[in-house]
Amino acid sequence: MSLLQKQQAERPLILCIEDEPDLRRDVAEELSEAGYSVLEAGDGLQALDLLDIACPDLILCDISMPGIDGYEVLEAVRAKGDDHAGTPFVFLTALADPREVVEGKRFGADDYLVKPIDYDLLLATIEARLRQVARLRSLQREPGDSISEAVLRDQFGLTAAEARVALTLTEGFSLAEVGQCLGVSRTTTAYHLRNIFQKTGARRQTELISILLRGRNG
Repeated sequence: MSLLQKQQAERPLILCIEDEPDLRRDVAEELSEAGYSVLEAGDGLQALDLLDIACPDLILCDISMPGIDGYEVLEAVRAKGDDHAGTPFVFLTALADPREVVEGKRFGADDYLVKPIDYDLLLATIEARLRQVARLRSLQREPGDSISEAVLRDQFGLTAAEARVALTLTEGFSLAEVGQCLGVSRTTTAYHLRNIFQKTGARRQTELISILLRGRNG
């Protein structure tokens, strides 16, 4: 492997799914200049084909696209299994309707950026999400010692984002620390936590952690 190939292999890989060619090209150029490797897809079907042969570190995806929309792409990505289930997924959209944000979070989206794109915010969001993934990986212990995101998703029907919040709680972090660790706001943490309580049937945090850890062995 050449030095250039090695450097490219070490750069985080971002998949950008956007049906507007000019915007997609602009995003790709910004990401490349910021030190990322970029895969481009002009629609959802092309993106899913790419995911059969590549494993990006983060996915940027438009919502309104011909063929399958961004929600369907996200659902298909999460259904692909462990290789993609925990991949940070950020929606790009021209619609600033709060209902769109809620819908995206229900589908398991990690973030939501509104067009026209603020590239400083885009890069900051990507950096935060990649740091989040690195933190979570650093928390993982040996198999058998730690509950996994996959177990939480399968056992309790949690989304990827909810599973990350639940996993962080089982590692002994306080509610205030969860948001800091994952790079999300208190509002987002509370939103995911409410869903986790509903899905597990827990009423208190101590009860929730007990249920989650039992689920690991169940």
